[in-house]
Amino acid sequence: MGKTQLFGYNGSRMNKAEILNYKDYRAFLVDYNTWKGQNKVGWSLSVWTRQLGLSHASALSMILNRKRHIGDRLVESMCQYFDFNAAEKSHFVNLVKYEKSIESSELRIMVLNHLDGEKNNVLARYIMREGLGIARFEDRESLAAALAPILGMKNAELSEMAPEIPDKPDPKAMHQEVVDLLKRSYEVVPREKRQYSTNFIRMKADRLPEAIAKLRAFQKEFIAEFDGDDGDALVCFQNALFSMLTEKSEETADAGDLPGKPSV
Repeated sequence: MGKTQLFGYNGSRMNKAEILNYKDYRAFLVDYNTWKGQNKVGWSLSVWTRQLGLSHASALSMILNRKRHIGDRLVESMCQYFDFNAAEKSHFVNLVKYEKSIESSELRIMVLNHLDGEKNNVLARYIMREGLGIARFEDRESLAAALAPILGMKNAELSEMAPEIPDKPDPKAMHQEVVDLLKRSYEVVPREKRQYSTNFIRMKADRLPEAIAKLRAFQKEFIAEFDGDDGDALVCFQNALFSMLTEKSEETADAGDLPGKPSV
């Protein structure tokens, strides 16, 4: 069975990791088929059918046209074909479950919430991971109770969440989580235990990369000095630097930096 190269749809190219941005697996497959048809001479559903190990192209056509659900065997074949990593495979499988649950509104909501949670709880998962390294928290439940007010979540939601550094976090969702966290911290954290500062300065545009590099260097030095395994407090260290006079430019693939993990 052949495997594709990395792809991600924008009309001219595709990247398999784009599946994480879809909430409709059929739309993903249709976009892929369209892209292949535009960029691969001789491409057809019959060719794709053979590569997937199917007998009839009509079965694939019916799936793309929403006339039948994708079967379990084909789900596995698709995951192998696209060479999905664990996160991508999990998302694709959940999208299939979501579509099959259309007759059950309760199951539909449950699966959709799961998909959103995987995308939108990046900081909470990371914070839980770091917090569990503090000796005074004996278990996940006690840490969740302490973090719930500032994270704006229920104790049970935090307790059940896998503490980890998520792989390939969604930059927009992660940014929104930081903004929401800062808003809540203003009300939850006493003034003497927080520091906020904002300045607007005039700078030569060509010095912006230099300024960003200097800020990243300071962040690394700060973390190296204050971060330690014997820490008994969990602290948010956040900084931002960006041009207020935006210009049109190509989007980069930068997914942002997790707190405490400055990019090099």
